[in-house]
Parts: sequence; structure tokens; C-alpha cells
Amino acid sequence: MGLDVGQGQCYFRGVEDQQSTQHSSNALERLLQLPSGRHYGASADSGCWVMVGRNLVDVTSWSTVPPDASLTLAWGAGGCSIEFAGGGFEMRPGECMWIDGGFAHRGENTPGSDFLTIFIPARQIAAAPLYITPIGAASLNAPPDISGMLVGFAGLLLDGAAKRLVEAPLLDAVLDWVGTCFQPQGDVDATHDAVLRAATMLRESQGDAISIASVADSVGLRPSELSHRFKAYHRVTPETYRKQVRLAHATRSLAEGSPVVKAAHEAGFADTAHLSRTFRQQYGVSPSDWARRFRPTGHRRTE
Repeated sequence: MGLDVGQGQCYFRGVEDQQSTQHSSNALERLLQLPSGRHYGASADSGCWVMVGRNLVDVTSWSTVPPDASLTLAWGAGGCSIEFAGGGFEMRPGECMWIDGGFAHRGENTPGSDFLTIFIPARQIAAAPLYITPIGAASLNAPPDISGMLVGFAGLLLDGAAKRLVEAPLLDAVLDWVGTCFQPQGDVDATHDAVLRAATMLRESQGDAISIASVADSVGLRPSELSHRFKAYHRVTPETYRKQVRLAHATRSLAEGSPVVKAAHEAGFADTAHLSRTFRQQYGVSPSDWARRFRPTGHRRTE
């Protein structure tokens, strides 16, 4: 594509196919024209969704248990640092970051950064031609063709124009690259068994009421000891982890078409107001506004 590397520019060069090149160029222009902030799009066909961060200044840090696996491209200026159980890394312009669904992590953005993150449902990963082993979190330099595909895919998702015939080859190519180039997650140190079991209990409880004290008792630790060891390993407190697990469950339900009331109840939120507050804190939009992006284009309300 011959784009120069620089602020406000996409960090990739060349996509061999001329039609793909034109589409990626158009998609890049679409991203460059976005106002500062977070922007969302989704596919009613595949269930994939995208968050594009443009010149992010209002979001400098976050922690999450992501609802789906994701691939993030630092397509413009800035970068971020990521921390998670067992390690961390710096993500720089032109790099891609893969994070497994449900993999707790926290991060710090460089103010003014440009990112795009495509979330890929588990069913799409299971259907990939190449089996993808658990990776955890990792980053690599993005090859030009992968960068072009991700920018183009993000543009389609933002516009609600992603359809199965277009998405299928994109997903196959991207997931083949992930499965081929990213290393499997390393073995977990057995000394962290208690906090791993605690995390499993919190994930499996989903919508059921479960107290941190009861989890601590089940794994043989005092609540304060569990909190200290849990945060040291997972980088978030047990309470935050539980809230993020519930949010991930509600997010998946909304993407699958559940009403906000049902999604809140099944995920264990006290009411829709509680879910709405948590959702806005994490994503910057309301649950209903986010979920409408998964409706077929003809069924979306014009706002």
C-alpha cells in the first residue's frame, strides 16, 4: 500500500491483492476520520465485534476478564503496557496482541493511542481450520497482510457491512496466523493452585451468588490472604474479577440477542441499573446501545 509510518498513519505496507489493497486503504481512511474516543461495530452473522480506539485520551488504564478472545492491532500512534498472571509486555505501533477469552489482565495506554481490537467468539475459534491452543496473552509484529486484513475487517464491522462470505476467509487467515505464530501458554506454577482454584470457582458461579469469604474458605485461605495472593497473581482483586466475569457473561448474552433484563439476571447483577453502570464503566456505552450493533442492518434504529 506504500503508506509511510508516522503519527496518524497505519503501520503496515502492502496487501498483494489489488481489491484487498483498495478496501484496506478505504478502511484506513475511515479509521483516520473517526473522532477521538471508542467506536464499536459488530457482525450479526459471525458474532465478531470491534472496538476502535482513536486518539484515546479518556481511557488510560483498564482491567478486564474479556468475554471473547481478541486480536488487537496498534494501527497508529502510541502503545500500551499489559500485565497478567505470570508476566507482561509492552505493545508498540505495528504490533498485534492476542488475548484468550476469559484471560484476566490489566493495562496502561499511552495517551493519544490508536488501537483496534477484534473480538472473536469461541464458536468461530473452534471452527478454525487450525486448532489454537491456549495462548494467554502475547504480542508479535504484524505482517503487512494481517494488518491489512484487520484494518479492513474493522471497517466492515464499524459499518455493519460484514457478511459471512466476506468474514469467513478473513477469520480463517487471521486465525491460521495466530495458531501458527503465537506460542502456547506456558505451564502454571503449582504454588498458585489456591488462587487458580478460586478463580475457577468465581468463573463457574456465573449468575449464582457466591461470597469471597466462602471462596477463601473453600481454598483454605483467609479472605485477606486470598485477596492479597489473588491480586498479586491475577493483577485484580477477587471482587473485581467476579464483577468482570459477570460482565463478560452479560456481554456474550447481549451479543447473542438476550434482552438487557435477562442478560443482567443470568450474569448475577442485582438489576439492569447495576449492569448498565458496570457496562458503561468498561465500554463507555450503554448495554442496549452496544447490543443493537449485532442486529442485521435492516433492523437497526437510526440514531
